[in-house]
Amino acid sequence: MEGTLLGAALALGGFAAFQCCGVALAQAALPWESGGVRLLLGSVWGSVLLQWLPVAFAFFLDFSLPALFLGLALVSSGAALWFLRRRGGAALDLRDSLGAFFRRKFLWAVLVVWGFFCFLVWHSFRWEDGVVYSSQATYGDMSMHLSFITSLANQGDFPPDYSLLPGTRLSYPFLSDSISASLYQLGAPLWFAYALPMWVAGAQVLFGLYVFFARMTRGKGRAALAWVLFVFNGGLGFLYFLGGGVENFTRIFTAFYETPTNLTGENIRWVNVVVDMMLPQRATLFGWALLFPALYLLVRGVFQGQRRYFLWVGAMAGALPMVHTHSFLALGLVCGVWMIFSLCEMLSWEKIASKLGKAAVVLGIVAFSVGKELVRGREDSPLFLGAAGVVLGAFLVLTGFLVGKTFRRGGLCRAASTWGVLLGVTCLLAAPQLVYWTFQQAGAGSFLRGHFGWVIGEDGYLVFYLKNLGLTALLALGGLLLAKEGEFARYAPALAIWLLAELVEFQPNDYDNNKLLYPAFAFLCCSGAQCAWQVLKLLKSRKAQAGAGAGLVALTSVSAVLTMGREAVASYELFGSGALALSHWVEENVPAHGLFLTDTRHNNEIASLTGRDVVCGSPSYLYFHGLPYGKNQHAAETIYQNPEGSQNLVRELGVDYILVSDFERSSYQVNVEALDRLYPRVYDDGCRVLYQVTEQEDEV
Repeated sequence: MEGTLLGAALALGGFAAFQCCGVALAQAALPWESGGVRLLLGSVWGSVLLQWLPVAFAFFLDFSLPALFLGLALVSSGAALWFLRRRGGAALDLRDSLGAFFRRKFLWAVLVVWGFFCFLVWHSFRWEDGVVYSSQATYGDMSMHLSFITSLANQGDFPPDYSLLPGTRLSYPFLSDSISASLYQLGAPLWFAYALPMWVAGAQVLFGLYVFFARMTRGKGRAALAWVLFVFNGGLGFLYFLGGGVENFTRIFTAFYETPTNLTGENIRWVNVVVDMMLPQRATLFGWALLFPALYLLVRGVFQGQRRYFLWVGAMAGALPMVHTHSFLALGLVCGVWMIFSLCEMLSWEKIASKLGKAAVVLGIVAFSVGKELVRGREDSPLFLGAAGVVLGAFLVLTGFLVGKTFRRGGLCRAASTWGVLLGVTCLLAAPQLVYWTFQQAGAGSFLRGHFGWVIGEDGYLVFYLKNLGLTALLALGGLLLAKEGEFARYAPALAIWLLAELVEFQPNDYDNNKLLYPAFAFLCCSGAQCAWQVLKLLKSRKAQAGAGAGLVALTSVSAVLTMGREAVASYELFGSGALALSHWVEENVPAHGLFLTDTRHNNEIASLTGRDVVCGSPSYLYFHGLPYGKNQHAAETIYQNPEGSQNLVRELGVDYILVSDFERSSYQVNVEALDRLYPRVYDDGCRVLYQVTEQEDEV
């Protein structure tokens, strides 16, 4: 767990080597892009290579250091050969890359926010005085990700199983954790292996957002405003903390999850993207690190004629499913909508398409507002899944019609060389992942359900989104309706993503559809920034424009700033000194494949810190992954309460150790006397007792 200084240096060196290989590839593949963009995309590609190459070799060598080193050797030789052939060995000009900070002053603000994010990552996983602390946002999810990291690194099995439910294939998008598992295998401390890729991914997201917005809005000021609207997202939740005495306001910084962007009692659910998405949701973080740079390339390809970029977008899309499935789906929807508009442009139908799209915006808002009242209390229904199917069918029919028209006008070769290439590369890379991992888990759990209206609850449709998105919602709507034909096409993907997310749920947890809604929100922030810019231009003096702009930023950001402040001071004990001492003992004395019986707490030190299997992990994880954990959960209770009558069950499960701590004593009526008669105590610190059930070989 604690690693060594040498291990940290090796991990840093290995990570840097993959980053350099990615930058070399970007330098060779995109020589006409600016140095800053090549550096960003190269960093993204380097992270993807570190995620995917060890996994590719792991099918033959298990998840091991040889697989990691082979991946590094392959990508290093490939990058060197390609780089020398395409660029004659020229190096990346860092002065050109860093010069962007002087050409675009707002990048300094992006840098500051990234620094704050890096602080939050460190703050959310701190080892102090023999205790591990987390922050508010990471207290729930971090233990699950740690279990993936440590079990991958320590057990090395591939394809991996859930250490929280042994025998069940790990089909969660685990590449966001495998990247840290590789660094952990090199000997890095667990906190460093966890944090380093997140620090870099945070930069990839924040700077990737900016370059995407800059291409979308075609203006420095508008790109900066769109970035602020997205990163400092928050609605009118701050109003609930005004009045009622000082304690009503200070509870933001003292209560657990009562912030202006996450106040479930008042149905404030539009959480801040930095604090509640990028920080605790590792799959979302690494998915966005790929998604937004890919969208930048797609904008260049679709709207600026860079046809060769479709190949790179296809490769990045193909890498996404096991990094973050929701980002893969969002990117697919963006491609679908922009393909339709591209075909319409070839046919000179873009004006008609834009007018129909704007009409759909107005009619859609009215329909959803009325529909919410009509289906109140009956939001879960297969009918909504059917409605989404009808929309998909209509889209396919429309696509076929447009392709046919394009063929007759001789434009099919152009479509095939762009969208055809993107689709072909994406399918080639993504289909095996979806079949092997995603569809298997989705088919076994309660995924893909019809549900109307995300988590709107008892609120009216417009009321919910106005109080959650605030002024940004009005600006976004204005931007959509005021947009010209070309501009509307840029924003239109938001409508398709939002429509799907309001009708279909892709995980058992209703709330998780926000992983689709946020990419749509990024497009709406662009339209909102355009609308705000036009409104500000109506003011005659620059002072008035500056004042109004500052007021706009303050109003749209205040909820986010308060939430960020809360996260910066939040501190909760995740693993105490006793849990750490037990984990050290387990790492030194128990084989990597040892199976432990514990209670089902989420902060399970055995699973999270040692990477060993437990009979049944936390239902808060397993249920929302659609996994059948009921049998194992019942078995745990039965064994603790009746050890002597559960010997066959113990042998059937293959339990090696039984842990009895305060957690187990509070969860079950543990028959300690029977356990003492049956098994020897191999660890006892006065609070935690570990019983050995089976003899173990010396292989740790």
